[in-house]
Amino acid sequence: MANLTPEQRAAQRKLVGVLNAKYAMWFEPNGEFCIWRDGVADGIPELSEAYDALEIPYSVRAEEIVVRRRKTAGFTITVAWDDLSALTRWVPSFQKSIDSVRTEVEKARTTDTAQ
Repeated sequence: MANLTPEQRAAQRKLVGVLNAKYAMWFEPNGEFCIWRDGVADGIPELSEAYDALEIPYSVRAEEIVVRRRKTAGFTITVAWDDLSALTRWVPSFQKSIDSVRTEVEKARTTDTAQ
């Protein structure tokens, strides 16, 4: 990745910062990785620009989540399980999070099968 454009370099810094913050991020049961931001913040447009620059496949959905015991409207940007390698290409340390989720999913499957 020595030949990054200035846009890609800025996008990579943005992505690293978001993933290190670990705020309002989760994995869905189907493996989708999600990042939520409220409708007031401009986080999703900035993040989608970064994803575009880094060629990370994603989708965005409107979603309400509970924040401090109140439903708050916002947007969630999602990356499908099969596309997570596009994230780890730019942030290799994120692989640890993916591996942890994979371990939990496999444990749950083993538990469900045993019952």
